[in-house]
Amino acid sequence: MLDPKDLRQAFGRFMTGVTVVTTRTETGENVGFTANSFTSVSLDPPLLLVCPGNHLSSFDAFRQATRFGVSILSEGQQEISNTFASSKADRFALCDWDQPVGDIPLITGRAAGFVCDMFQQIPAGDHLVLIGRVLHADCTHQDGLGYGPDGYFTLNKERKAEAPTAPHTRASVLLDDGENLFLTQDDGLFTISVPTDKSPLRTLASALATAGIDAELSVVYATYDEGKAGRRIVFRGHCSQRPSALKLVPIDAPDASATPDPAIKSLLQRFASEHKTQNFGFYIGNERTGDVLPLNER
Repeated sequence: MLDPKDLRQAFGRFMTGVTVVTTRTETGENVGFTANSFTSVSLDPPLLLVCPGNHLSSFDAFRQATRFGVSILSEGQQEISNTFASSKADRFALCDWDQPVGDIPLITGRAAGFVCDMFQQIPAGDHLVLIGRVLHADCTHQDGLGYGPDGYFTLNKERKAEAPTAPHTRASVLLDDGENLFLTQDDGLFTISVPTDKSPLRTLASALATAGIDAELSVVYATYDEGKAGRRIVFRGHCSQRPSALKLVPIDAPDASATPDPAIKSLLQRFASEHKTQNFGFYIGNERTGDVLPLNER
């Protein structure tokens, strides 16, 4: 013997869309219920089906109806779904709706809507299968609202959660005049954040000019993988005059910098060593380990 609770749980593993099925009673009252038992049946003739349960207060109204509507709810309409799944008396007073065809109400803001003539009714256990012939169909560009074992879900949120995020980029510059380095007041490199759709080099050059720093940028000196924080690109730059906003540190005394950043401290030490021979390299790695590729720049 199947346990109805277990069977309901098993059926619930099937993720579906969410609809509100509506009709009008013989006295002109709008009635409706939330349903995920909605299926397209045929294109020729255009048919769909829904399955009201005999526990519904509106069951007799649907059994006697000659016409009904189906609104496929859109993202953000969870409250409407909850309203039509509850026992609240005047559900239609709690939402906006319209009547595109035949005085059958459809939910405003829906992802899609259908108005149907009753085509066939099939008793099926504790439900009634209503097959409707579609008279009217409308559709928007909105994503439909979904329902699964863990409740409501939306495609937009799922896409955002699964979409690869563009790495955040910081662009820095190692500035010198041939004898001295020019560091920020906290002993670091001039650094900016780069928008994902912008060029690191051009963005850095623009930021330097805005700061009143006259610098000529050249090669990339290092790139750092900063994990979830993204990446950092360090460019070489030459200044013919000391920028007033930066502090001077002799190239051959990199330990004069009190930077707490181990990656920058190591970079300044490497630059001091390479400056003596004028054989510069390109570093790729993270703040702890990496490789230096020779550039043979003279």
